[in-house]
Amino acid sequence: MKYPVTRDDIFRLLATAECGAYVMSHDQTILFWNEGAQRILGYPSSQVVGRRCYEVVTGLVPGGFTPDCQEGCPAIRAVRVGTVPNSHNMRMLCASGEHKTVSITPMVVAGTKDDPPLLVYLFDESPTPAGVTAKAGADPRKHGKTFASDRVIASGSEDAPRLTPREAEILGLVSEGWEIQLIADELGISLHTVRNHIRNLRQRLHAKTKLEAVMTALRLGLL
Repeated sequence: MKYPVTRDDIFRLLATAECGAYVMSHDQTILFWNEGAQRILGYPSSQVVGRRCYEVVTGLVPGGFTPDCQEGCPAIRAVRVGTVPNSHNMRMLCASGEHKTVSITPMVVAGTKDDPPLLVYLFDESPTPAGVTAKAGADPRKHGKTFASDRVIASGSEDAPRLTPREAEILGLVSEGWEIQLIADELGISLHTVRNHIRNLRQRLHAKTKLEAVMTALRLGLL
């Protein structure tokens, strides 16, 4: 019998991530903040959970948005119209008062039962200037079908699974929040093939969910 993934399951999984991670509700309230986020921005969880994200990462109150939030939270707007938020670079406010450029990947995680979906943000310090799109290689439109071969790519750990370029491509799109049907349409493969790849990836990464597979891949340096 399969049990639904709960919020606590998601929080426990994100707690193991080496990158920064926080979870936000639709009203922009921070529900979870991991140690990676504290390492990058300096805020402990006790200072941010329960606060609105714009009060923490930009230091601004409603109505005083940064260019990234000029018309409200871009990720919230995307979710409300049924699209997936894009990965991007942005400047976040640190506890020290300085601003730091980070690459941030929003993910939409379906809620359990009648709960609304959650917004999960994975971020890390970015070596590229603010305003430059992050993780461009994860978008198949950037590289066409160059990942179609079965050549195995090296992983960051000798104990980590070795992924073919196609597997890495699909897992990268899953990490961007792409739906299975959209992945199939974009890559010109069948829905059945995409599902088989995802099922095999979950088995090889010992992951119960797609989110856990993504987090494991990030931890092992596969994404």
